[in-house]
Amino acid sequence: MAYHQPTSVALLCLAIVFSFSTTTLAQQQAKPAEEPKKIENVDSDKLDIQKLEQKYWSAKDDDFSVIQNRAFQKEKRAFLSLNYGIPFNDPNSVGSLTGLNAGYFFNERFGLEFNYVNANFGFNDTVDYFKKRYGVLPDHNTFKSAQTLMAYWVPIYAKMSLLDKKIIYFDMGFGLGLGNTTFEQNSCTVLENCKSGTGLEGITKSSKSASHYSFSIMQQFFLTEHWAIRIDLINRYTNEARVNSTNGQDIGSKMINDTAFQFGVTFWK
Repeated sequence: MAYHQPTSVALLCLAIVFSFSTTTLAQQQAKPAEEPKKIENVDSDKLDIQKLEQKYWSAKDDDFSVIQNRAFQKEKRAFLSLNYGIPFNDPNSVGSLTGLNAGYFFNERFGLEFNYVNANFGFNDTVDYFKKRYGVLPDHNTFKSAQTLMAYWVPIYAKMSLLDKKIIYFDMGFGLGLGNTTFEQNSCTVLENCKSGTGLEGITKSSKSASHYSFSIMQQFFLTEHWAIRIDLINRYTNEARVNSTNGQDIGSKMINDTAFQFGVTFWK
């Protein structure tokens, strides 16, 4: 027993040492097989704002547009409008305007129109007062009518809800045009009995005409496929010849801006 017990202890210790040595050797052999850790560049994590801007503003491969379902189309359609309006900035006249518009749209954006407007104007209270009280008139002309050929560009088409009951489709466009304006030169000389207390019948009215250019803003609200309500704000610029209202002599020309607000109904064929 004394001989075998030390031998067994010695063998046990030898087995423990051998096991420990094998484990250590295996760990040492495994370390070189591991992939070395890379040292990352700190700057690589930074956001390159300049490159981002270049990419954002660079040309795109595809063009994108807003998809809008057009319930009422204008492309390759003719129209006719009747309208009524009032002068917007005439300091000497009061009255009404009636007009007729006829045109055709080649596509949803571009169209041509011919419009005619006729004025039913009279002197306002200020002019009438000076005529009756002092026997004089302001040096001015009275707008009578205009014919204009307009080109329209319609960039806006949209829809809106009316009292949560009905969807109304509308578009908005801008027009440029050239045309002719007819106007009257007003004079009231002493020889024609233009004196204090007389009425308006003593005024001499001479009809003249001149070319004009026009700018307008148009908006229409579609009711059905064939009917729409139209609103126009029209500016006409005419270089008008004027006369002295007390003697009828020429006093030169002046650029006159006639602005009108018109409301009407359009029929689309």
